[in-house]
Amino acid sequence: MAVQRMTIRGVSICYDTARPDGPVRHRVFLLSAPGATISSWRLIVQELLRAGCLCVMADMPGFGQSAFSEDMPIEQSLRARYMWGLLDEMDLQSEGQLQCWHLMGNGSACGTIAEMAMQQPDSASSLFMVSPILYSLLTPPVRALVSRRFFENVIASWMRRHIAPEKAFARLAERLYARPLTEERLKELRRPLLRLIGHEEIVRHMLLSGYKVDTGELSKLFMPAMIIWGGRDALLGGSIPHRLRERDFPSAEYHLLPTAGHYAMETNSRAVCDFLRGWIREMWSA
Repeated sequence: MAVQRMTIRGVSICYDTARPDGPVRHRVFLLSAPGATISSWRLIVQELLRAGCLCVMADMPGFGQSAFSEDMPIEQSLRARYMWGLLDEMDLQSEGQLQCWHLMGNGSACGTIAEMAMQQPDSASSLFMVSPILYSLLTPPVRALVSRRFFENVIASWMRRHIAPEKAFARLAERLYARPLTEERLKELRRPLLRLIGHEEIVRHMLLSGYKVDTGELSKLFMPAMIIWGGRDALLGGSIPHRLRERDFPSAEYHLLPTAGHYAMETNSRAVCDFLRGWIREMWSA
């Protein structure tokens, strides 16, 4: 894999590519959530390469190794346009024409790929989501508090307690991953989050506007979709929301991994690859 950068509408986005040894049978886009990085997909990519997939992995604008900016896109629909800009430019440079892509995401990146599918449904072959955040994480009373300017001080205090100290961040990461992480991995995850300290308005904007997805349109998507959920997801809870499964995205195929946290593609990669292998065989190669 070779780390590269592309500037889309003034925003620098970091991405990696990986090509199979043989002919390209499928094209896959893997988008990292703000709290993850491109390397979160490293174990999944090996399975995809064996299936003949050209893989493009990207960090969310402003996170991971992508350049941080106060003007980075926050709204999911806007992020989706930037991501299509990246893929369209790559298609035109390499193939001379636009291609169809299988879209994969984790956490709030799932909202971005869902918006990508809604914006260009004929270019999205399938959706593969790990612990998708497709709703706001805020209850109405909490949202009212976050909307007030003073809440930036609350955010600053929280980041000073949970992100800035290495030991506190290790405890937070262990809770989200449902297992301890290596010191090297913790440094990799913590480094881009440290850039948010002193930019609490961006975090407040993310909490208010960074998780919105038009779920009314989500249920109309016609491409195949699979959702993996962690039974020990400390952020979303260990059960798949009834609203998601029965109303907003009833056409998706759902799987619950009892021992997985929020990042199953990294911590429970063998199980995720097992589902992915069958998914490729049944849905992509039909």
